[in-house]
Amino acid sequence: MRIHAQQLFTPAGVLRDRIITIDDGTIVSVVPGTDAPVSCPILTPGLIDVHIHGGEGFNARDFDLRTIAPFLDKLLSCGVTDFLMTISTGRREVMRHGLEVTRRAMDMQREGTLGGARILGAHLEGPFLSTQRAGAMQLDMIIPPSAETYDSFFAGYEDIIRLVTLAPEEEGAHDLIRHLRQKSVCVQSGHTYATYDQAQAGFAAGSTSLCHSFNACRGIHHREPGVVLAALTNPDVYAEAICDFEHLHPAVLEMIYRMKGPDRMILISDSVATHGLADGEYFMEGYHIVVKDGVSRTFDGALDGGGAYLDQAVRNMQKIGISSENAVRMATQTPAERLGLCDLGVLAPGMRAHLTAWNDAFTPIFTVLEDGIHR
Repeated sequence: MRIHAQQLFTPAGVLRDRIITIDDGTIVSVVPGTDAPVSCPILTPGLIDVHIHGGEGFNARDFDLRTIAPFLDKLLSCGVTDFLMTISTGRREVMRHGLEVTRRAMDMQREGTLGGARILGAHLEGPFLSTQRAGAMQLDMIIPPSAETYDSFFAGYEDIIRLVTLAPEEEGAHDLIRHLRQKSVCVQSGHTYATYDQAQAGFAAGSTSLCHSFNACRGIHHREPGVVLAALTNPDVYAEAICDFEHLHPAVLEMIYRMKGPDRMILISDSVATHGLADGEYFMEGYHIVVKDGVSRTFDGALDGGGAYLDQAVRNMQKIGISSENAVRMATQTPAERLGLCDLGVLAPGMRAHLTAWNDAFTPIFTVLEDGIHR
């Protein structure tokens, strides 16, 4: 397969008029030229969403294989080629069910019997969170952290769990962080009421990012800076950000960007099952959700997940003055690096051919997965 890109986003910058050759699912060359069977205005690495619960009526925690295909296709149409299936806090059997179907879906994708965006593994958002910052999580399902509890809850699924969000200030959290790191699982702080010192101690123990920065966190106070400022001022810590302009004011997104830069800020959707559905009331994940003007909230008014897939997140970051190159980087290379994915997130020879093509308005027009083009 050969594709001509008028603009090609690479670590070396934006290159003009390049032909990308793909063979056996791998980028084998990038050379100057315009003569290729397929052409696009802009070609970038495929978007990677490390924090997404669902959308279009699909729910990662309660789903079955009959409802997953349209959701995976929707993500692909939004330029998302890879993602972590994010399973929210719930009963042990419910979370394990989500993991089981995630594994089966991953097996089907490897076998070629299920298409759409590729599932990289699972992200567990809980159940080891702070009851003081539960957000839209089920409060009575939050439990104290420990290595023994984690192994009991999730035994048999260690191979697909790639990221765990927990509250680092809870007793036993540091032991669990170290336990997870020994298993090569990434850990991040989230749904947390940690003080500045507690947060820094959690980062020192092995938590390396902040879950949806500012949301479900202790806020910043000039005499108690808290977990958010601890993350923003620690150069080694990544910061997730929901970029729908509802969860965070555009000025706050700009502040995160200025403090973390494109190599430590990660764009996420945090999309939930009701994202993309018509305004109205829904009953999902054990409680009522109200969608109004495209924004999902619990019945008592708490925000319940993001309202923008990653393509919109990239456009929104450009609206606040971030360059297209850096906006794309925060949804491709940076999340790939955060997860230790050495073959994704960069458009260069030797990398897997997971790519997104855009028009000049930065709307996805097709994606590439291995050797196939998806429009």
